Amino acid sequence: MRRSRRGGHGGLEFGGSGEDSFVAVVVTKLTGALLFILLLTMVIMALLPKAIDLPSSPSGEEKSDALPLAITTPGTLPEAIAGRPYVVALAATGGSGPIRWAVDGPLPAGLTFDPESAQLRGTPRAGTAKPASLVIRASDGKDRAAQATSLVVYESDRPLTIPSKWAPHLPPIPWRAWLEQGVGFLILWLIYLVGMNTLAALQRRVQALAQADEPVERTRRRFAAYRWTVRLGALGSAAALALWLVQQRGA
Repeated sequence: MRRSRRGGHGGLEFGGSGEDSFVAVVVTKLTGALLFILLLTMVIMALLPKAIDLPSSPSGEEKSDALPLAITTPGTLPEAIAGRPYVVALAATGGSGPIRWAVDGPLPAGLTFDPESAQLRGTPRAGTAKPASLVIRASDGKDRAAQATSLVVYESDRPLTIPSKWAPHLPPIPWRAWLEQGVGFLILWLIYLVGMNTLAALQRRVQALAQADEPVERTRRRFAAYRWTVRLGALGSAAALALWLVQQRGA
């Protein structure tokens, strides 16, 4: 504290250091900056739209926009062929949840329905005399849909072939087509010739090695019986093949 004489008047004056003056200036500027930031924030908040002003739709209206459950699988399923793998997936549109599937009606032998994947799959065993009538049903827990459909299984026109698991590196052999063209008789004739020539060679070998206690005539009678067995087997096979060809032509 010091005495001051200014303007002819005397009085007491409190003195301060330079550090106090610096702190006062900083506090003043910070206060002004904070006030400016507060004012700017209030202006921004006033310009931003409030959540209550935004248009909103009730939950009931949102649910009403969902499409109704409808099955889009065609009324006639793709044709299946007996002996060949078959897979078809059912489809639907709309709904408000996971769809549960079911198929009513007798499925062709060899086909099954998987409700988890909504797939009708398998390998048909035989063709159907008429289309199999089925009813597809779908449900999402609230809506239900049903649709009648049909499935035709045709008999395979592919020739009988060697299964690929037996000889995958070889091309398929059309046994049925060959047999229908008469190749089976040629195969039987070749088997007959090979059998007869084999018996003749064996007979000559046995006669050359025959001992004295076994007469040649006995060996001839034995191999004659073998030859008649081969002849009867060839004739029986040819008759069975001819009967099969007649049945195939009649079918």
